[in-house]
Amino acid sequence: MYCGFLLLFISSCSNSGKIELGRLSGGETISFVRSGNNSWGINIAGGNVPGISQANPVIMEILQEEEKIQPVATGYSSVKEARSGINAVAKVKYGEGVEFRVQDHWSLSGAVLTVSRRVEVKGNAPGGFSSSVILELDPSVTWTDVQCLAPGALYGDPTFDGDRSPGGTLNYQAKRFIMREDILPAPLFALSLSNGSSVAILDPSPGGESTVEETKLTKRIMTDPRFRFGSLGAWQGEEKPVEFGFTYPGVTTAFGRVTGTTPETRWIKRYHPIAEETNHQYEISFRFGANETFTDVIRNTWRWAWETLDPKTSYTDVEQMRRLLIDQLSSQVTTIDGRTGIPFVMSTQDTALRQWNWTMIAMGFVGKNLEGADLLLREAERDKTERGQKMYKQGTEIIMSMIRALNSVPLQATGYDLATGKPWDHEWLAPWLRNATEDMRTLVQAYQRERTLGRNHPEWFSWVKKYADWLLLQQREDGSFPRRWERGSVVVAEPTGTTSYAPVPLLVLMTLETGDQKYLQSALRAATYVWEEWGTRGLFIGGASDNPNITDKEAGMLSLEAFLSLYEATKDSVWLERAKVAADFAESWIWIWNLPMPEDAVDSLLHWKKGVPTIGPQGITARVAGSVDQYMAWSVPTYAKLYKYTGDEHYLDVARVLLHDTKSMVAIPGRLYDLRGPGWQQEGWRMGPGGSGRGVGGHRFWLPWVTTNHLRGIYGLEEFDAGLFRKLSNPD
Repeated sequence: MYCGFLLLFISSCSNSGKIELGRLSGGETISFVRSGNNSWGINIAGGNVPGISQANPVIMEILQEEEKIQPVATGYSSVKEARSGINAVAKVKYGEGVEFRVQDHWSLSGAVLTVSRRVEVKGNAPGGFSSSVILELDPSVTWTDVQCLAPGALYGDPTFDGDRSPGGTLNYQAKRFIMREDILPAPLFALSLSNGSSVAILDPSPGGESTVEETKLTKRIMTDPRFRFGSLGAWQGEEKPVEFGFTYPGVTTAFGRVTGTTPETRWIKRYHPIAEETNHQYEISFRFGANETFTDVIRNTWRWAWETLDPKTSYTDVEQMRRLLIDQLSSQVTTIDGRTGIPFVMSTQDTALRQWNWTMIAMGFVGKNLEGADLLLREAERDKTERGQKMYKQGTEIIMSMIRALNSVPLQATGYDLATGKPWDHEWLAPWLRNATEDMRTLVQAYQRERTLGRNHPEWFSWVKKYADWLLLQQREDGSFPRRWERGSVVVAEPTGTTSYAPVPLLVLMTLETGDQKYLQSALRAATYVWEEWGTRGLFIGGASDNPNITDKEAGMLSLEAFLSLYEATKDSVWLERAKVAADFAESWIWIWNLPMPEDAVDSLLHWKKGVPTIGPQGITARVAGSVDQYMAWSVPTYAKLYKYTGDEHYLDVARVLLHDTKSMVAIPGRLYDLRGPGWQQEGWRMGPGGSGRGVGGHRFWLPWVTTNHLRGIYGLEEFDAGLFRKLSNPD
């Protein structure tokens, strides 16, 4: 029987009480210091970072029984200088005949401190174990002095992340943020301190392996040698300093998703078996920054993660992809009683069954009927055959059907029922600021392009202008616009101004088209509001119309569009700098590491298939961290523009990933997966734990945005710069 007592084997390696590893580029000295009990800890002092230390670098949990967990915290018994750093050792005896031999190698490069850990188990016992690398901030630093970054989950302020989410308000109130690697676009977590210093944690070589059962989170405690993921985070216990670090295998907390219930903390812990064959090793890096604002921390730590993880592009045949996608889009165009539109939702499976709302015809966000029409017109100009003629007819009919159905201003809705021609009264198609202005911008661009080709459509522009003129009257004194109105009314349904970035590109276009500066002035006021309220904090809110004003990537994408459109219109460099901040935020939602599907999963039951790289998809909102889609495929030309305007090669790398890696789950000939045909892709997937488990989405449906966003990335890049399009399209 294992009683759980611990014996530490101490052997002094030096007569001195201090061994220096070296200095960080910021001037901080990293030392290993021997304490009175003859064990060694680590200390980081000097420079800009507040004092950081850990008297007991070897921290473990030993699971003895289901609810009996033995904590372990001890210093190193041996610390020796090595050619490339410091080797540190601790031996922990557990029960009768079991010994954990912890071997850490610490090394230093510039501003980055790295520890490589290996735990060998001698002997066997029931139960399991985990280990952690945890550092402590000086006690003068409190929880409220720290802003935390977890890409795709937390950007300083948790207010808009949802109460029960990993980066939400309940965890903030509990003074802890603990993130499993498999919910993060990069296994990265950072702390930004009030004096301008920062510390970031990165797993530079993540594995991520798990099992089907584990990723469903059906069990609170599990032990399995196949768990190859960790967790990162920061927290402050009662009467303790702020701590931050990494645990392997990972641990996390959950409150459940059922609103209206009393939230109770559920600790979910994973362990490795106490067995000699257990392979327990990992590497963790700490980056130390100085003189950084929070927006600097987002940019600098994300780029550090990108450079370290070095995501490899899986190239696709862009021309083949273009044709498959536009043909798939065209195949879904439906006409009922003279009205033409792209259905709101269709199954990606080979079935004749249709959803209750398939006849919803929507503007912007996920419906994108006008953008779909524009793409059909673009392809028609490329193809003068019967195929192209059909697409031209589809595109023009989609546009006129929308104008006829929603001709009154204020808008009754941002979509209508194809079966009846009447505005559809549903929250998804309410008069959202984003939905209307996003698709109307595209319609103005289509109107301008058609005019250059000798085809004038004054009714298109007249409809948009009527709405834009009404919209100007809704702008508030602070420059903001409401997020949503009641149907056919000036009565505000959602007063928050978080989405005031949405109309900016349309308003800029209106001035370019009419010469009237009032639209541009309105755009400048709205964008200034967004920047001063949110952008200065590196935070963008409310892009996903069907979410309750949540931190999300689409808010970053649309803010980027707003700021960049103002730069292009005014040539004022302040807007280019602001566009870079929004771009840095948005790209931090892109997955840049490969997370394997559960090894025991049946591939036919997975939606994201085994062996398909997970580089490229993006997190959706902070509320559902760990869920992904491919929405940013739309932003290929935007990042290409940033590259051209700034000369920053990194933005070109982002554009390349968004052009190619976002297509990995699109069905193509010979790679249909289990989808109904070439050009199809379902809306999203789950990478993090929970629900039906890793690799399974919430549904198997297609929405118009899935195709239009892929195509906008392709057509938009080619239109912006044909040479750059050719360069990015080819791997050579």
